[in-house]
Amino acid sequence: LLEAIRSGKGFLGTHSATDTFHSPGLEFETQPMERRDPYIQMIGGEFIRHGPQQEATLRVTSPRFPGVEKLGTEFRIKDEWYSLKNFAPDLHVILVQVTQGLEGTDYQRPDYLATWARKDGKGRVFYTSMGHREDVWTNPIFQSVLLGGISWAVGNVKAAVPPNISEV
Repeated sequence: LLEAIRSGKGFLGTHSATDTFHSPGLEFETQPMERRDPYIQMIGGEFIRHGPQQEATLRVTSPRFPGVEKLGTEFRIKDEWYSLKNFAPDLHVILVQVTQGLEGTDYQRPDYLATWARKDGKGRVFYTSMGHREDVWTNPIFQSVLLGGISWAVGNVKAAVPPNISEV
């Protein structure tokens, strides 16, 4: 799988895709890149845990990325929000999880990444933390984000994905 992606295939992950092949070490500890699981290195981030399902705000940080062009600067949606770590330094952040107002200790932290794209060799990797609840899959906002990510990951649409994680 990893070689296929590096060779030019697309990869799309939703929600629990970052809760796969965990890196060794403590749950809330950020591991150096060389200690992260190869799958986590490819996808660009890793699940820690989640709190209660609740409505939350997502801020759009890449308004030209396919699927988010018409979403404005932010939107609200109810889902199970993952707390994430081990972010790759070359991520192109599309959506940021706003933590202000979220219930639970997992969100007592600064805003963090929720949806991103990155190149892995010649391949295209797209991930969004949304997608736990069945009603999210029928939500037009999620569908737009997901279809944009799919279209980019399979190469049907072009989008520049320069790393912007340090600015975001």
